[in-house]
Formats: sequence, structure tokens, C-alpha cells
Amino acid sequence: MQTVAIVGASGYVGRHLVAELLQSRGCRVRVLSRTGQWNPQNDLPYGVEVQVFKGNLSEPASLQSFLDSTCTVVNLVYLWNVGESENLKVAANLLSACRQANIQRLIHCSTAAVVGRAGSDIVTENTPCRPATQYGITKLKIENLVASSAADHFDSAILRPTSVFGPNGNPLQKLNDNLTSGSRCRNYLKSCLFGKRQMNLVHVSNVVAAIAYLINRERALYGEVFNVSDDDDPLNNFFDVENILMRELRLPRYGLPRIPLPAALLSWILWGLGRNIINPHCKFSPRKLLDMGYRRPTKLEAGLVEYARWYRTAYPESFATNHT
Repeated sequence: MQTVAIVGASGYVGRHLVAELLQSRGCRVRVLSRTGQWNPQNDLPYGVEVQVFKGNLSEPASLQSFLDSTCTVVNLVYLWNVGESENLKVAANLLSACRQANIQRLIHCSTAAVVGRAGSDIVTENTPCRPATQYGITKLKIENLVASSAADHFDSAILRPTSVFGPNGNPLQKLNDNLTSGSRCRNYLKSCLFGKRQMNLVHVSNVVAAIAYLINRERALYGEVFNVSDDDDPLNNFFDVENILMRELRLPRYGLPRIPLPAALLSWILWGLGRNIINPHCKFSPRKLLDMGYRRPTKLEAGLVEYARWYRTAYPESFATNHT
């Protein structure tokens, strides 16, 4: 039976990945914990099959018992608010431990943010990276470290998910809060400004399915990079996403028709705000992974419906006084 060792299992994607792997019953699951205790949120079906190893990525010696030659390692770690040097340090420590343990494969979860301000509307894995934020810059440096460290030592792949959403996730939280509790006038003006701007959303189950697919793929991955996105879905834009959420949240439509504003205006505003992606039409192509045989379990609209219904249950106070 295959052994999957997950670093960053307590994060949003990590919790869903652990649940999926346990349900599939096709592997042993190991997680790394600073405390040696595994205490995830109770919204997912975990079992006793999780093996918990006490360790810290800042202390290389503590990783020795966590990894061995039977492992496929999934790295989901990014340390917020500690800076580039510390993130590169812990990544280097993990990669060194992977080499010493002679692991089978490493699946490194990066981010589509490494691409930054792409020069074209369609972004593939071969699009030159020009990140404009420190987060994107750091994640790209970690990708390069993974590629150089894995070569000639173990098989590897790099995933670049777009904005990961789902119940209890962050990307749609502000939009939902604004729709339920914010100014209707401001929401309407924002809708006119954003219009058909790409949202670059991807459901968490689709990201987990991509990781599981690469874990189980028998052929070598050779350090390949893969976009994970739902950007090929025509509904993955602000106008349609907002419409679906308003429908499922049972919110009234705007009293006036939306008046689309020039995309160039939005691009200029995004540039002025220092955003990483300033092209409103930017789409991340998932074609490479799909052509290999990967299949997404959740369509975008179904994921949005699920999210809206979760939001209604999680924040009933937003509806009790403002909406019926």
C-alpha cells in the first residue's frame, strides 16, 4: 500500500486532501505536526488511519522519522508573515530530507500567482512568469528550488492552482459579505466595473482530485508543471458568479441593468492597486492536465451553489435582518 506524507495537512486544501485519501482507502496517510497532535476542524470525515509525526520544518533532524523510501510527499506549506528567506529555508530543509530518505515522488502545490502579469489572455504552463507581488515572487523561487533539488533524486511535479474556493474557504467571503450586508449602490457600481472579468476560481475538490491523480499516476512526472483551474468554464467571471450567488442567497436583483465599463479602466485600477493579475481577461488553461486523463469531480456552478448554501447556514445573521 502506498504511503502519502503530507506537509501542511492542517491547511484548507490539506484537510480536504486527507479526507479524500482516507475515503479512497488506497494509501496510508502521514501528517507532520509541530505538536505531535492531529486536531483538524470537525467539518470533514477523518479516521484513525492518520499517522501523526511530530516535527518542524525549521528543524531538519525532526523530519527523519517522517519520511522514508516508500513515501510520496505532498507539500502544501507556505508560511505567511515570515518573509522570503524563512520560506526558502523550510523548503530547502524539506527537500534535503526528501533526498536523504530517497522518497518516491514529491507533489509541490504552488500557485497560479507565480505567473503574475502575463502578456497574453491564455496562460499555459509555458507562459513566462512575471510575478508582481512578494507572495508570487517567493512562490516562484520555491518552485525553482524544488525543480533543482528534485532533479536526479526523485520524481516530482508542481501544481499551480488558481483561487481555491469551497465551503469555509476565503476567496468568495468578501463578495458574499458585500452582497448580504454591504451597500447595494456600491455593489451595483462594482458589478458594472468588474463585468465579465475572469474570477479564476477553482473548486477545492478539483484541486484535491488533481493532487490525488498525480499521486497515483504510474508514469514518471519528470518535474512537470500543471495548471489547476476551472477557467475553461464560461461562468468563471464576475458577472455570472455574482448572479449565481445572488440567486442562491435569495437576494433581489439590481434595480438597474448593469452598464459594462471599459476593461482598460479596470486594468488600470488593478495596476494602481498593485494587483498581481491586471488583465481582466486572463485565463489559466487546464488543458495539459485534462489531456493526461485528469477529471474534475465538481463543476463550477455546482461548487458555487454548494458554497452559497453553506454561507447561508454559517452566517444566518446576515439574512435574519436584511433579507428573506
